[in-house]
Amino acid sequence: MSDFAAYPVQTSSPASSNGTVLPPSLPGTSLRKERGAIAAQACDTCRARKQRCDEQRPKCGTCQRFNVECHYREPQPTKKDKTLVEILDRLKVLDVLNVLENKIDHLSWRMDHLVATCHPNTNSTTTATHLAPPPPLTTSTGHSVGIHGVRPAVEHYHSSEGLSNGGPHALPNIASLTEDHYQYVSAVHQMLAWPAIQGHLATIQPKCPTRNLKSVATDGPAMALGAHLPMDHTIPISVQTGEDYNLGPVSAPISAFGLDWDIMQTLSKAYFDTISLLHPILDRHIFLTQTLPTLFKNGVDHRLQSTIAFLVFALGEVALGNYRGAPINAHGGRLSGMRGGSKSHPPGIMLFNEARKRLGFSVAETSLEMVQAYTLASTYCATCSYPMGFWKMIREASLACQSLIMINPGVLSSPQADLLRRAFWHCAVMETCLNLELGFPLTGLEKMENVVSLPDFSTSFTDYDYVSNQETQYQEHFASQIALRRLLVEFHGTLSRSPYNTTAPSTSSTPNKIRHMATDLERWRSYLPSNLQWQEDTPGAFPSSATAYDGPSIYSPVTTATATTTTNSTPAVSPMLPTPQAGTTFMSSVSPGVSSRVSMAGSGVMPQALANVTASGLRSPPMSHQQPILNSGLGPQHQPVPQPQMFTADLDAPPIRYPYAHDVQVALLRSRYYYARYLIHRPFLYKALHHPDAMMQEDAIGAAECLKASLKWPIAMSPSSLQKRFVPCPFFFTQNFFGILVLLHLVLSDKVPILTKIKDTLCGGERFELEAKKTVELYVDWIRDLKDVEPSAVWDWDVVCAMYGLERNG
Repeated sequence: MSDFAAYPVQTSSPASSNGTVLPPSLPGTSLRKERGAIAAQACDTCRARKQRCDEQRPKCGTCQRFNVECHYREPQPTKKDKTLVEILDRLKVLDVLNVLENKIDHLSWRMDHLVATCHPNTNSTTTATHLAPPPPLTTSTGHSVGIHGVRPAVEHYHSSEGLSNGGPHALPNIASLTEDHYQYVSAVHQMLAWPAIQGHLATIQPKCPTRNLKSVATDGPAMALGAHLPMDHTIPISVQTGEDYNLGPVSAPISAFGLDWDIMQTLSKAYFDTISLLHPILDRHIFLTQTLPTLFKNGVDHRLQSTIAFLVFALGEVALGNYRGAPINAHGGRLSGMRGGSKSHPPGIMLFNEARKRLGFSVAETSLEMVQAYTLASTYCATCSYPMGFWKMIREASLACQSLIMINPGVLSSPQADLLRRAFWHCAVMETCLNLELGFPLTGLEKMENVVSLPDFSTSFTDYDYVSNQETQYQEHFASQIALRRLLVEFHGTLSRSPYNTTAPSTSSTPNKIRHMATDLERWRSYLPSNLQWQEDTPGAFPSSATAYDGPSIYSPVTTATATTTTNSTPAVSPMLPTPQAGTTFMSSVSPGVSSRVSMAGSGVMPQALANVTASGLRSPPMSHQQPILNSGLGPQHQPVPQPQMFTADLDAPPIRYPYAHDVQVALLRSRYYYARYLIHRPFLYKALHHPDAMMQEDAIGAAECLKASLKWPIAMSPSSLQKRFVPCPFFFTQNFFGILVLLHLVLSDKVPILTKIKDTLCGGERFELEAKKTVELYVDWIRDLKDVEPSAVWDWDVVCAMYGLERNG
């Protein structure tokens, strides 16, 4: 019944002698042995005597024996937790500062509004100086100056009415504004309704007769969800169209579903080594030591434990298909980044159908497991490009989360609290994506943000969790995503409440607010742990702490007689795969600070090479100084050493594979950062397109920042673009790439003089044009790759072909 038979099986022992399930070990990797009890905190007396403390409370054995006072110091965070603690502490500091400045920002906005009301703009063009320099930044508005300059003036709305009255989901009342004012919008389909964009699309309409380009402003959400397609884009029930498929019984042994112990273990490992690190909502230790043995012994039934297990198995099959499966299509010799299964039969569909059959038995439950089940179901829908299912499932997960907290507030202080916090913030991030891009209303989850603290990953921690976190820092990635999402919500709320007079000089508060937002966003990036940071102008580079590499860039062309690399048709490897195929280039860093390149030649184990120590734990291929760099005119002693690149815009280069979906984690964080920069500076682009005569220097700089932020998002680069099944909410990026392609077509065509001037003087001129053309290639490839499976890409592809003169079947 499962498609897993197509994949090799990793065998392992179901349980140890004491009944504890032993997860299958990483091939070729020696993990830490289970340690005995270690004193977490010795008392001062034992510390002074330098002897072991038994940690008895209120008095340890030594203090009782000597009849002295026993005092324990406050426990300090462990080394592995310090980075996460720093992120959480910085978030708290930002919250305090922002709340204190909220009153100042609100008074500033009230004053601007009062001035605009009492002194309406009667002749905006006479006072506008074309590209005039802006007044210098000062602190006269009451903003404190810190190490990063003026403190951002970002409005915060944490009250219950702030988000429901004109909050992130409130649609702007454009009818109440004059034509001189621009009302900020976040969704791409709303941006496409700009008069200048509509005029540009009108010139393309004759080349695209099958699409009504005027309807994009109103039909955008429906297009993204697939409502414009002849048939509903729904999750299939059967393997083949017209097949009469009967689901298995609700209660049955696992063998009835084509499962056994080894398959369950391997599918679980595939899930926890990849997708779970992107959405860490389950406890791996509990699942492996409690859930699996119970199912193995008693079989499955209608309860949530069985439902969650089937969802984990389905997502595990997606992970295996993503690494091992065949590409679903190919275009011009370039294989698809969607691997495993097909459009009508995605990987894991049979297992997922077993899960959703059981989901109906539990819809009235109020429990953490209910939240987890809906969240896992939404994740599966996203991996298989079912946006309607994704939206419905994530909405149900959010509502179930709210119900649990309202009915049982004590759960936030229970042993389940951290898992609930992870699910809560995952739902909040996904809801924000849907709200910003499609304008979908929020469920009310955001009103509980002050009640639900950030996750600290205080649940049970297995050796596998330790290895994966040391390899990828997935906990820090998750916390950083939450922080960035909170900034986005604040930016969105502030700009939605601030109509921008685009015909007047930049004397209103909106440009200043955008400038402060950009500073706040840069501060977020500077607060990232060193092993997550990167230089803003090099989106494809390794993190800042991973620059000590010996040799050329990973993606620099090299000549070597021994290196074995892949082609696009070679399946990738991952720690959860038992037998990598021959000729796979593999990057790993199981031991922090180690780099290696492994050439698989059909062996049944995954070797662990130790070489080229780096500070961050990222690994690059060991390359010799004797390896020449092609197309270089310099002598050997003057050969430049390019910076190492984690991502490349060359989609035909042999892809480097990172374990634990590390490249997708990094690409998501950076791409969402560039999205935020692009979004907050887009009002300047509106002004350039519609009121160029009123442009000042700071407006032009803002428009340039918007254009530069739109280039080469890492999620569209290789190797992350070759793992599209791992990308959460992929249609969010599809829509934004389409909008950027429209804007870049305007810029590169030189049809708008002000944009040409901005491109040549403020964006970098020829270099920007080269980068923009490479970006067009990346985003076009993304949409082409998904047009066969994702509803929104079907419409977008037709328009992109007409715009850029591409073959629709190419």
